[in-house]
Formats: sequence, C-alpha cells, structure tokens
Amino acid sequence: MGERGPVAAPDNVRALRGMAPAVPRVKAPPSAPSPPSWLDREAKAEWKRVVPELDRLGVLSRVDRAVLATYCSAWSKFVDAERAIQADGLTVVGHRGAERKHPAWQQWRETATVVATLSKELFTSPNSRLRSVKPDGGEDDDDQDVLD
Repeated sequence: MGERGPVAAPDNVRALRGMAPAVPRVKAPPSAPSPPSWLDREAKAEWKRVVPELDRLGVLSRVDRAVLATYCSAWSKFVDAERAIQADGLTVVGHRGAERKHPAWQQWRETATVVATLSKELFTSPNSRLRSVKPDGGEDDDDQDVLD
C-alpha cells in the first residue's frame, strides 16, 4: 500500500517555501540498464523509445531493469488487446448468439492499469515529472524550470 496523505512537495519546492529539507534520499548511480532478451518486438520498441529519454534525464539505474521490463511487457500486451478490440469492436457474439464484452477487454483494463502505475514510477507521465526532483549532476542546467 502506498503512503498516506498528499504527495510530498519536491525538495526544491520545499526550499523555495522556506521549509526544512526532506530526509536524505537513497540514490543509485545513473546508468541505463540493458533490455532483457525475452521482450517481444513491441516491448523492445517501447524500451528503445523510453529508456534513452529517461537516461538523458538521469533517473535510471541498472537496478530499474525489472520495473522497465514489466512496464514494456505490459505496454506490449496493452497494444495487443487494443488491436484486438479495434479489429472486432467492444462486443463479440458469444457461443449462444448473444453479444458480450470482448474477451480482450479485461486484458486491456489490467495492462492499462499496470502501464499507468509504472508510468508514475518511471517518470513517463507528466504528473510524475512535475512532482519529481531533478537528480544531481544533470547536464541540462541551462534550461532549468522556475522551481529548479
């Protein structure tokens, strides 16, 4: 279960407000992990899309491999379910002739939830980036936001 209460303000916002800094954070050395060999084509494409950007932001470490692999695999399954639903529609004819929900709908919902949840963890959602603190040693110091 997650932490209770509102999401804590990032350290840079706390400093601007004159608040005490948050407790020291555990940091892992920045380094993009290599993709697992078992990822399918769609998952590998997602890996190649997000990992370079996240590595450029300095938020990845080799220990993030499992979370990234889970995210990319869930994305691939989401795409498969979406394609099936687009091809057949939201409903299909059941074995007794009545229309029923497409069997891929449950997979679509579950994988969409996993993708959305892990997007927050991996900073691939706009909201998670707004609530994050820029890691030390970032090379893009020229284009800092107002709160950085």
